[in-house]
Amino acid sequence: MKLRRAPIESLTVDDLLFAVSWSRRRRTIGISVAREGGLRVLAPAGVPARKLESAVRAKLPWVRRKLAELDALGPPPPRPRFVAGERLPYLGRTYRLTLVDAAEMPGGPVALRRGRFELARGLDGEARGAFVRWYAEHARARLGARVAHFAPLVGATPAGVVVRDLGTRRWGVCDGRTRIVSFHWELVLQPPEIVDYVVVHELAHLHEPNHGPRFWRRVTVVMPDWKRRRAALSSRGHRHTI
Repeated sequence: MKLRRAPIESLTVDDLLFAVSWSRRRRTIGISVAREGGLRVLAPAGVPARKLESAVRAKLPWVRRKLAELDALGPPPPRPRFVAGERLPYLGRTYRLTLVDAAEMPGGPVALRRGRFELARGLDGEARGAFVRWYAEHARARLGARVAHFAPLVGATPAGVVVRDLGTRRWGVCDGRTRIVSFHWELVLQPPEIVDYVVVHELAHLHEPNHGPRFWRRVTVVMPDWKRRRAALSSRGHRHTI
């Protein structure tokens, strides 16, 4: 009886190590370079390892270019301290943090008003969690509105919009099977034009699952300056960390 080999979990090409993710829904081989420099190959189930390596080797110049761009950005900034005077981001701007008595904040422990962030005193180790909840709530409202705006322009109708933590690797995800588009809550730390670029990008994936010419033509129809926006996202992608 002939035994089946288990699919490989990693692939080394030259001096680069790629994690391999398999999917029965994928039709093409894709490569992603994470913001922290991690490399991943996204492969259709059943593709031979030799074909996988050949596809990766053909994309090595692009991979090395992306790694060089990330290296040029330098290390990500330190996480903010939730103390008076700290500056915290929202939609591409930063706002100084002020600590106030909880009695003055009936709407919750975090607020943005009068050009500053306000945080209830005494939260200590719970301050970051309070800010994450505030960002996620505002991300749901903004991203829901922007998806509603761009969906007719892209000609796509998502089944739902989800805002959650997508880890350090992705700003957005489109599930072609469920037709649900998901976004990282940290996206609202970026300027509005970058938020809109990611929205259009994921909506276009409802038509085209890969990044081929037809995908970019569809993005261009709605957002002719997408290259500038994508470059801006790449250059500032990890400047804000909560």
